[in-house]
Amino acid sequence: MTSTAEKSRTRRVLLAILAVATVIGHFLRDVLGFFAESAETDSDKTTSDSVRGGVLNYRTGKLDDGTDAAGWYEKD
Repeated sequence: MTSTAEKSRTRRVLLAILAVATVIGHFLRDVLGFFAESAETDSDKTTSDSVRGGVLNYRTGKLDDGTDAAGWYEKD
């Protein structure tokens, strides 16, 4: 049978491991947040074009509703 001193020691070791894992998790979250903030995005190319759908306008290179009078919608 284990003594109370051994149970207490085991509990302290498990709490220390949990604390270290928590610190590592917070550190990784902060590092990933830092890189996500510094990522540059191209304002012309938004994901809303692809999510919205539509027809590819070869004049502009974007998806639209197909009503651009100056655009063309078929490959040459």
